[in-house]
Amino acid sequence: MKVLVTGAAGFIGSAVSRNLIELGHTVFAVDNFSDYYDVSLKYERVDGLLKPVDLEVLELDISNQKVFSKFVKMAQPQIILNLAAQPGVRLGIEEYSSYVTSNIVGFNNILLACMEYKIPSLIYASSSSVYGNSAMKPFTESETDLKPESFYGITKLANELLVNALLKNSVTRARALRFFTVYGPWGRPDMAYFRMIANVIIGGKFSFYGDGTIQRDFTYINDVAYSIALLAKELNGRAPGFCDVVNIGGSRPLSINYLMETVGTLSGKGVSYNRLSPHSNDMSETVANSSYLKSLIGVTPKIRLEDGIKEAYNWAIQPNIQKNLKAWIDSVN
Repeated sequence: MKVLVTGAAGFIGSAVSRNLIELGHTVFAVDNFSDYYDVSLKYERVDGLLKPVDLEVLELDISNQKVFSKFVKMAQPQIILNLAAQPGVRLGIEEYSSYVTSNIVGFNNILLACMEYKIPSLIYASSSSVYGNSAMKPFTESETDLKPESFYGITKLANELLVNALLKNSVTRARALRFFTVYGPWGRPDMAYFRMIANVIIGGKFSFYGDGTIQRDFTYINDVAYSIALLAKELNGRAPGFCDVVNIGGSRPLSINYLMETVGTLSGKGVSYNRLSPHSNDMSETVANSSYLKSLIGVTPKIRLEDGIKEAYNWAIQPNIQKNLKAWIDSVN
């Protein structure tokens, strides 16, 4: 299977690209190497994860419609796996254009390419952020009361609506993946677990929003990569124009306080922090109903937070990673 992966130097994109290569698929990898966080981390992912499996990442921005369309025409992938996005929920309003450029304009260019070149399948990253605080828990894909708390979540919900509007009568099958707090080695330095681990290794203080009681359905990166490969295979058996949405989460919500305790216990050090006021864009709890995922591929995410955090910590204490931690966390607010 020929797969075009966008955002291939990102956290999820690099892990998924490597997994697809190891499964014997042909992968075309692109990324715009944005500077949302220190871009050296993206190059480290390429060197550490992708070059060992002989995968090069082409610098290409999906928001450039002409360039992206030309590349799709050349590659003729059987599936586009869109993992390119402006992530995070806490950008200031003056930076919202980044969400629009990547998550709306760039995504629309992907849909246009799918229609123009009759791409058989599209899988794209959505987010648990689309549920907001009003949806019933656990979050189920059939939920209709979707009121995202953040502009980021709004753009991800817009992606799902665009697909329903543009692809339902096309030859392209489409599947949205609503990710639930993906974590693990090679992660993003704006995420709480990453910053906590860096804190206990190199010192400094972790900026702590609220009282720590908010809960997240933490999902380990290897579970995500494994699920995506199986979901891509399952999608290939669907009829043209088919569209659905799938939660990617383990259904085990845990508090940020528990995450901090886990990191502290593992390292033998307490996490130092500055307590900040709750952030208006944060959801109070995320928890996935994974029954649909299991019905599709027979499994759900299984790696426990305690084990996944240990893997992330062991990655972070490697000398070549540890020396970069301060620069990486300092590059994002």
